[in-house]
Amino acid sequence: EWEGVRLSFVDVPGHEKFVRNMLAGAGGIDAVLFVVAADESVMPQTREHFEILRLLGVERGVVAVTKIDHVTPDLVAVTAEDVRDLVRGSFLEGASVVPVSARTGEGLDALKAALLALARPEGETQRESRAARLPIDRAFLVAGFGPVVTGSLVSGRISRDQRLELLPERRPVRVRRLEVHGHETEEAHAGERVSANLVGVELSELRRGKALATPGAFAVSALLTARVHLLPSAPRVRSGDRLFFHHFSSEGRARLRLLEATELLPGGSSRVQLRLSAPVAAAPGDRFVLRRLSPVETVGGGVILDPLWPSAARPRPGERERLDRLERGSLPERCVLWIEQARERGAPEEELAARAGVTASDIRAALAGPLAEGRAHALRRSPDRYIAETILARLAEKASSEIAAYLAAGGASVGIPRSTLLARLMPSADTRWAEAVESALAARGVFRIAGEEARPPGREDLDGSERDLSERIVAFFRTRGLDPPSPSEVAERVRHRQKVVEGLIGYLAKKGDLARLPGGWLIAREAVEDVVARLRGSGKTSIDIGEFKELFGLTRRLAIPLLEHLDAAKVTRRVGDRREILPG
Repeated sequence: EWEGVRLSFVDVPGHEKFVRNMLAGAGGIDAVLFVVAADESVMPQTREHFEILRLLGVERGVVAVTKIDHVTPDLVAVTAEDVRDLVRGSFLEGASVVPVSARTGEGLDALKAALLALARPEGETQRESRAARLPIDRAFLVAGFGPVVTGSLVSGRISRDQRLELLPERRPVRVRRLEVHGHETEEAHAGERVSANLVGVELSELRRGKALATPGAFAVSALLTARVHLLPSAPRVRSGDRLFFHHFSSEGRARLRLLEATELLPGGSSRVQLRLSAPVAAAPGDRFVLRRLSPVETVGGGVILDPLWPSAARPRPGERERLDRLERGSLPERCVLWIEQARERGAPEEELAARAGVTASDIRAALAGPLAEGRAHALRRSPDRYIAETILARLAEKASSEIAAYLAAGGASVGIPRSTLLARLMPSADTRWAEAVESALAARGVFRIAGEEARPPGREDLDGSERDLSERIVAFFRTRGLDPPSPSEVAERVRHRQKVVEGLIGYLAKKGDLARLPGGWLIAREAVEDVVARLRGSGKTSIDIGEFKELFGLTRRLAIPLLEHLDAAKVTRRVGDRREILPG
């Protein structure tokens, strides 16, 4: 801590045999203290580490030329010039190059001042506002406390007793104790080196490459869509090549698929998909490094564009344009794109937040504009899920077509059953979401909801030919009284297609011209009214099933459903084996 500023150093090995360890430590750094020994100058591993820093997107740094007490001033100047040649045109081009000696102390004050100048409090505030993510680089057991993990806190804050999840398996854990630089603390902040004592997990389940994070805040995926850059010194890369993949402290293998060409030349750049040997917790903007399997050397790296982009094994029409929107678009633009990709399923707010690596409030703020412009909709009966205007418009068109086709086929005469329409529009949707979409379509006038039917706009009743046919159907039911006909008998009597007749019978039941009894029986409304009048005029106060059958000449198959219907209509009330006849 100098002048109120705390600097956390991650000292990484420089030897070429330990580059993988360097990658594990360098993933979460903000700036670099690039150390070059004056008695060795720029070595091959110096160049590789420098290229890795560029690939990781490090933007600030200081160069220290060390061991100046070992060589002449001329050699110090030569080393400094070699370093400037190496970093020319890079993020370190304008960085301070400070000659120092740990033995004599020469240059240390200048180095300290240069490091302090790197501090940017506003950047820390931005990182702390995001969800917590701690890539694990070490795990060990402390007697009396249990498992402990260490790592650099990439974003957010972690506090004592906070509940987190272990990624990628999403195992719930709790933080029992926190330390920052060996001192116990109540809260750790983004950018700090953190040691966390965990509850709810065994040491055997913890290892380098896993991560602790705010529950549900990050996507976990083994298929990443990214922009890759090859180093000028790298060999060409082809689709299908296998490479080592390094992302924060995780390391695994990846099969690369180029999305814009069949091969990528040295120094080139392309959008790719990386299919990993194991899933990782990733977010857009995360940096990674790629290394060859043999000989093991760094060939390139890049930035993750989307951890949940669909597989591009078969390119779809418009894919390049969508990838352009993904890579170049702002957060609102990417959210709209992801909502469009979700199609009829809709995009839950928490899924958008995890995919973007931001908070739910960030998603709400990002979508304020698209919602106001009508490009996306948050459906009120499901406020945490969004649907794109393009998808809703397509559903509206399909709903109109389905209703028209249903009516034309004679499946109904006024409308289509709502359950049938929703099953055709959104066959795999959950009920709550399907009803939310239905309400949105009704609100824009695609159809009118009438009871259990969806009716076309302006379609309130039957047309002339349908009205005539329905009157003949009702008349036939009336003549049959308490001996109701089957749909096939009705179709034969009125000489019309049975499917049309069945649709009209259903409509007449909903309208009330026919009474629907338990068990599916349908009889004329007038027949039921006649039964009610005769019961109440019989002088009886109660009646059993046998008496009821005899009074109306019914079979038991119809007598029981008719009595249950009268119970529901409060004409009768069951008391034991008899029915009380209630006054009108």
